[in-house]
Amino acid sequence: MKVMPLRSVAPALAVLSLALAALPARGEYLSSCPLPPESFWPELRTLPPDVIEIEADYVEAIRSEQVHARGDVRLFAEGRRLDADFVDLFIPARTVETRGRSRLFDGDLLIEAGAGHYQLDDDVGEFSDIDYWLQSRRARGSADEAAQDGPGRIRLAAGSFTTCPEGDDSWWLTAGRIRLDQESGRGHGYDVTLRFKNVPILYTPYINFPIDDRRQSGVLTPSFGYSSKSGLDLSIPWYWNIAPNYDATLAPRILSRRGLMLESEWRYLRPRMGGTLDLSYLPNDRLADDEDRHMVRWRHQASIRPGLALRVDATDVSDQSFFKDFGSDVFTSSTPVAERRADLIYSQPNWRLTGRVQDFQSLDPTLSPGNEPYRRLPQVLLQAGQGLDSGLFWTLRSELVRFDRRASVTGTRFDLEPEVGFRQDGGGYFIEPRLSLRHTSYELDDALPEAGRSLSRTLPRASVDTGLVFERILDDGAMQTLEPRLFYGYVPFRDQDDIPRFDTGEREFSFDSLFTTQRFVGADRVGDTHQVTTAVTSRVIDPDTGTERLSVSAGQITYLDDRRVRLRPTDPPRQENRSDLAAEAQARFSPNWRGRASIIFDTDRSRAPLAAVGFSYNPQKRALLNLGYRLREDEIEQTDISGFWPLTDRLQAVGRWNYSLLDSRNLELLAGLEYRTCCYGLQVALRRHLTDFDGEYNNSIYFQLTLDGLTRLDTGLDNLLREGISGYGTHEDRY
Repeated sequence: MKVMPLRSVAPALAVLSLALAALPARGEYLSSCPLPPESFWPELRTLPPDVIEIEADYVEAIRSEQVHARGDVRLFAEGRRLDADFVDLFIPARTVETRGRSRLFDGDLLIEAGAGHYQLDDDVGEFSDIDYWLQSRRARGSADEAAQDGPGRIRLAAGSFTTCPEGDDSWWLTAGRIRLDQESGRGHGYDVTLRFKNVPILYTPYINFPIDDRRQSGVLTPSFGYSSKSGLDLSIPWYWNIAPNYDATLAPRILSRRGLMLESEWRYLRPRMGGTLDLSYLPNDRLADDEDRHMVRWRHQASIRPGLALRVDATDVSDQSFFKDFGSDVFTSSTPVAERRADLIYSQPNWRLTGRVQDFQSLDPTLSPGNEPYRRLPQVLLQAGQGLDSGLFWTLRSELVRFDRRASVTGTRFDLEPEVGFRQDGGGYFIEPRLSLRHTSYELDDALPEAGRSLSRTLPRASVDTGLVFERILDDGAMQTLEPRLFYGYVPFRDQDDIPRFDTGEREFSFDSLFTTQRFVGADRVGDTHQVTTAVTSRVIDPDTGTERLSVSAGQITYLDDRRVRLRPTDPPRQENRSDLAAEAQARFSPNWRGRASIIFDTDRSRAPLAAVGFSYNPQKRALLNLGYRLREDEIEQTDISGFWPLTDRLQAVGRWNYSLLDSRNLELLAGLEYRTCCYGLQVALRRHLTDFDGEYNNSIYFQLTLDGLTRLDTGLDNLLREGISGYGTHEDRY
């Protein structure tokens, strides 16, 4: 039977997706909870907005004013379906009444309810004894009563919400009363309790929350933890939706041993610019002689016009120990400087011009003013280049920079290097000659006895890079390559001992260093060289996927002349005939095992001054083991073991052990357990890590409870594991 023209039968039930069902989507990494049987969701019909279809064992129409249906009633309207024992339609009053139990199917929402009535024109109605299931979020819940007071205004009594399956009441969110306003996009909960394992863990007499995707001001998930340095750490962030293109997060943070810290993040977005301002302020730090502590960081990006951009990244801290006290690891806490930099960049297809100002705040108390990094006030960089179809190419690199620093020589440096080259690739070979001329000039200030002296240096550089590629097919069909490579480089000698070092240091030797004439980083030194590099690479390529099963490379430089240019006048000239042997390898031993290694080997001393080796074992989705070793002679020798491993179907161990063999001490110890079900996850971890290289440790306890589809009681553990365990960040896809 068709009745026209009526609208939706039960919008009040449909909007019972309420705030609870409008909460953030389920956590991606947790397993899916079992859904109600597919029979719960019968096929729906798409009908015009003004049409309602009724099917029942008995249907009675009275003078086009009333329709009574009973016995297996099925009512269809606008993609919804209502199943009930009894349904009465009062056409002039445009009212619907149900008796007995009824079921409403609205997309992926299923609602069971007792008796109810609804007035269509005024959007007013009431239903009782409600249970609901939301398929997309695998959520369910109940309410004693639901009422609609007008368009988009809903009242609920004794509502509940969970994502746990039927028969599992691990956690529940309950509220005495809930009011929803779809026009404002806000919900209001009263007498709200969150229970975990039937234990109340959170209560609030009132909560204001979003029910749609509109940004709204409100309290975010608190975070808490403990460390031996700061004590109990509790943060309660509040999100402030200032305007559609402005917002802020304010987070009062209680550190029991230090005091009350206020952290905030301010964001702004305009059509051509955007940025973030981070502020942290701790007045009267009890562990720092009641000194005020602060950190400010401003990041800004702007597109002023097509091709012209501005980038700013500036950080300021109150004292040299700020990152040591509040950083998360030894490398963050031992950051030697806080950088302030602004770049104005103009880009075109074949060239780019950059203007920069750069300053540093020293955070290393052992650095004297004369050893701090130089400020660049300002720096102008020009980079240009073009490749031609014939294989010819040219590049141009130019820099004009003013260096400034207390108690040091200061001055202006101009650097210019044009280069031309040619690249030809054949079927099994390549050749690439290059020729460049580098000119550098200085105007030094009166910080030196020879005040105002002008210096300059002009040097040519020439190189030829060439190689061959041989291929053969192995017995299993894989292709193996043999790729010998030869590199020749020449740079003549110029005495540069009287040139100051503003920003120049020695380049760390690696496999890539075999194919360059530059052994210094920065323009203050151009190293002389007359060298020939011989190297070889071999790869094994899978015939089906095209991926590399194995890649091994090795090479060495033969020096035809001594290298007399020195970084410091007191350094001896380099007289060895050969460089260290440089090698690197990557291997995929099986679908589960991968390895990588690089080594610099001193053939004269039969020692390796630099080495890094790493293996990764990934036998299943929830298991990963990383093994690593790093060596820098007389500076670093470390082992690093990390990973996560299942103990049972639901219990997983995570951990990291970073150990310094050189100092015979732990850099970081992390051990934790993760327990996961389809509707919640629990993580506990203990961590001990070095906060500075003087040997000071911090001990921390982390606890994290994730209620799938609702919230996460967070201590920052996820970020810690992602940063510390290579591969942990991808484990969410494995659940």
